[in-house]
Amino acid sequence: MSQDKSSWQDDLSDHPAREYITYIIAGVISLGLVGWLLGMVLSLPWILFVGLGLGAVLGAYIAWRHLVDHRRSQGKSDPS
Repeated sequence: MSQDKSSWQDDLSDHPAREYITYIIAGVISLGLVGWLLGMVLSLPWILFVGLGLGAVLGAYIAWRHLVDHRRSQGKSDPS
């Protein structure tokens, strides 16, 4: 079982762009949905666009933090 987890983690480290895109899409979908719901409840449709933008920014931040933590756990230096 631990070997399956190791190959899964190696696969993620081989394709960081796919991981970044996944985090950004997940952020856009989740916070876009929250923005849409708030816009419907408050009758302010522009909140949807705030949620979409915030989701993209937070998704990119989480992807960057994941890269930093992954490199730190492997003993590599901080990319910033």
